[in-house]
Amino acid sequence: MYPYVILGATAGPVLLLVLLRRFLSRLRINGPSMMPALRDGQRVLVVRGGAARLRTGRIVVVAPPEGLVRPRPGAGPAARPPLVVKRVAALAGEPVPPEVCAAAGVPEGALVPPGRIALLGDNPAFSTDSRFWGLLPVSSVVGVVVDRVDRGPAPA
Repeated sequence: MYPYVILGATAGPVLLLVLLRRFLSRLRINGPSMMPALRDGQRVLVVRGGAARLRTGRIVVVAPPEGLVRPRPGAGPAARPPLVVKRVAALAGEPVPPEVCAAAGVPEGALVPPGRIALLGDNPAFSTDSRFWGLLPVSSVVGVVVDRVDRGPAPA
């Protein structure tokens, strides 16, 4: 009887941890493109597959389409490009931001088509985003940032 109680008592928390790892991730911010909201080195909590949580203004994690972001230096030939963190600037049915129109190949005032999304970094001088990529597929969104795990290094 006791072994089953012990097994049940440990299986519950282990199952909970496995489920949490499947839906939640911790990600370290690399670079200044999202300053001042997120700092280089700061860690954030991400809900995976958060497409239902997409709203204009939310910060998301994106797997950029092939060729838009280079793999990190020193990574092997099979290395995938890093995930990027950007803010949702416009969703389907909303106006394409003026600074994105040229890269998206649409006239000013055009609406974001279904299945696409416009993303911008908070620090435009240091951000590669929809101003260069154009509109991205919503399917490239890996998750939505829901919280900061730590405050990151203080500004110099």
